[in-house]
Amino acid sequence: MSHRAQLIIALGSSAILFLSIAFVFVLVVTSLFTGGIDFPGEPEIADAAGLTVWGLVA
Repeated sequence: MSHRAQLIIALGSSAILFLSIAFVFVLVVTSLFTGGIDFPGEPEIADAAGLTVWGLVA
């Protein structure tokens, strides 16, 4: 595999990782401003999501 192909793969992987982290950050900030995400009929999912958000923030 050429160095150019390796560079393209590395840059693509880095971009995907960056976008994933940015998306999680946006979800956490949105969740904090909206007071959480509502899951109608499934309170245990909302509890688990809330604990996950606080775990990420702490």
